[in-house]
Amino acid sequence: MTRASITDIERRLKQVLLERLGERVTAEEIQSETPLVRNGLGLDSVALLEFVVGIEEEFDLMLDDGALTIEHFRSLSSLAAYLHEHIAVAE
Repeated sequence: MTRASITDIERRLKQVLLERLGERVTAEEIQSETPLVRNGLGLDSVALLEFVVGIEEEFDLMLDDGALTIEHFRSLSSLAAYLHEHIAVAE
C-alpha cells in the first residue's frame, strides 16, 4: 500500500467537505489554510460531526474521538497532516 501525500489527503478532505456541506461552503472558500471553525468556514459541532463521518467513509477508517482536538480542525492542512502522520492513508 502506497501512503498518500498530504496534498492528496487535502484534496480528498476538500471533496468530502463539498459533498457533505456543499450547501454551506463553496470550493472557492476552502483553501489549505482557511480556518474550518470560528472565523473561517464557521463549521459548528453538527457540521464537524458530518465532516468526520465523511472522512471516515472516504478514507475507510475510524477516527478516535478522544485523540482528535479542535486544533486538528484548525485548517485542511492541519487535519491532513494529522491524518498523514497518525493514520496509514492509502492512495
